[in-house]
This record gives sequence, C-alpha cells and structure tokens, in this order.
Amino acid sequence: MKSQIAVPRRRQLLAAFALSPLTGWAQQKSGWPDRPVRFVVGWPPGGSADTTARLLAEQLARRIGQPIVVENRPGASGRLGVQQVINSEPDGYTFLFAAPSEITIAAATVQVLPYDFTRDLQPITTVVSGAMMMIADARFAPNNVRELESYAKANPGKLNYASYGNNTTNHIYGAQFCSAANIEATHVPYKGGAPAWNDMMAGQVQFMFDNAAVVMPHVRAGKFKALAVLSPERIALAPDTPTMAESGYPNIGFKSWLGLFAPARTPASIVSTLHDEVAATLSNPAFARQLEERGTPPWPTTPIEFGNVLRNEAAELKTLVRKLGLKLE
Repeated sequence: MKSQIAVPRRRQLLAAFALSPLTGWAQQKSGWPDRPVRFVVGWPPGGSADTTARLLAEQLARRIGQPIVVENRPGASGRLGVQQVINSEPDGYTFLFAAPSEITIAAATVQVLPYDFTRDLQPITTVVSGAMMMIADARFAPNNVRELESYAKANPGKLNYASYGNNTTNHIYGAQFCSAANIEATHVPYKGGAPAWNDMMAGQVQFMFDNAAVVMPHVRAGKFKALAVLSPERIALAPDTPTMAESGYPNIGFKSWLGLFAPARTPASIVSTLHDEVAATLSNPAFARQLEERGTPPWPTTPIEFGNVLRNEAAELKTLVRKLGLKLE
C-alpha cells in the first residue's frame, strides 16, 4: 500500500496551484476573496479613471481568482464615489479607484467635506501616473500655447476653457495657465469628459486640459489639436507635441495619478495582499507596456509611500489654491 504522505507538502501545494485556473496564490493564503470584488469609480464611463480601472480589473482578476466589477458613481467631481466607498462595509470587497480631484484637491478646496481621506480611507497604492495634455478645438486658430496666449490677449472675454467640474484637476491646471500667461478665460465646468468634449467640438469652449491617453484618439481623428503636454519630457504617445516647459511655462501642473483605496478599518491583511497583487500585476512586462503606450505608466507605491504623497500634495494644493484665488466650495 502506498504511503499517504509520499508526495512532499511543497509539491502538493504547487500541484494544487497549477490545477486551479483563475485561483490566485493570494486566495490560497488567506481565503480572500471568495466572491466578486468591486472597484468604485466616481466618474462617468470612458474617462481616464474608468478605462484604467477596467484595464487593471481585467488583469488583477486573473491573479485573485474572482471577477472585479467596475462600478461608475459619477457626481460632485468624483466625491459621490468616495462617499459610497467610505459608507460600505470594510470587508475587503469594495474599493475606491480615484484621482486627485476627489481626494487631495477636494481636501484643499471644499470647505465642508463630508469625509477626511486621512481618516476614512486606507491608501493601498498609486496605480499609474498620467501625462496631462492641453488640447483645443480643431477649428480654433491657435496651433500652440504661445499663439493661444496671443489670441486671448487680442480677444479679451472671448476665451472659454472646460473642466470636469469646479476645483477638479483640469480646472486647477487651467487657472494656473491663465494666471501664468496673464490672460482672461472663463472656466466652464462639466460633469465629465464627454460633455466637455462635445461642447469643445461645437465651439462652445476653446481649450482644456485632459489625460493624454484619453484624448489622443480624438486628436488623431482630427477633432482636437494637441498644444502641449504637462510632463517633464515629451511622451511616446505624442512625440511631436511639446511640453509646457518648452512652450514657456515650466511651472504648470503637478503630478497626476490614479490610485486604489480601501475603506478605513479594512483588515490589514487584505490591504497588504491586494497591494502585493496589484504591484505584481503592474510589474507584468506586457501590461506595463500597454499602460505606457496609453501615456499612463505604472507607478506602484507602498501604502505608506502613497499616504505620504497624499499628505504632501494636499498641503501644496492648499497653498496653490490660495495663490490662484480659487473660490472654495
């Protein structure tokens, strides 16, 4: 009779892992997750946060062995999504996929914010950094930043710029540019990218700042023109587009990111496991290359590093908001 323990324990574990498709090592270690996981995005479908969340969810689901459902909860410049997550059970099945607008910018610009990211959210990791791009209506006469500046000075009161809402990332970029260029332009807030783009193509607004990965298909289709990118160097996605620094404005913008959060009091073991699985996903060469080609290179950080990024950014934004004289909500 053959021994019951003839196969070493390590080989048994390896065999079990190999024979369980879509069942990740994380699940075998902790039992989490044993049902679908949800990523809440506080923005409409089609924008940078939504598309990046879906790309990550598809890859990450293969590692953790459960589907990841991306749920859009747009409204209040991303803040409705945050509130939904912080009010959910901290059981490791609801997470927030967010941008600066609803986290650090909200902390600097909203007088009575119904949440405190330092208290109500647990940072897990930044996922990607993103190159922002200054774009204009394809029919708009200026073809570069300097020409836009000259147009604005020659046509006072006739220039409008769009954003995803008051005190969002692209609103602050626009206000920074107008201040640096010493021009007047009316800020027109929208509830996401699609309505802003539609009005720009209709000539209602002339320019805006948005994520390069999202707007480049429209640039290639001839609907928009790319004026500059807000990155230290030109990007592979748009190698012929100059940087804002090359255009004469070296101090516009701050580092854009998309990141993952858990509700406060989520078990530390789940936060740690999810962090490790996201980091492993981002280190996959094929996936990393896919993100880089979109203009959103991987940017994994530890929870502690991400927390430090958030606190420093929130402090810097409070100073910037005061300098620009932006109206607090």
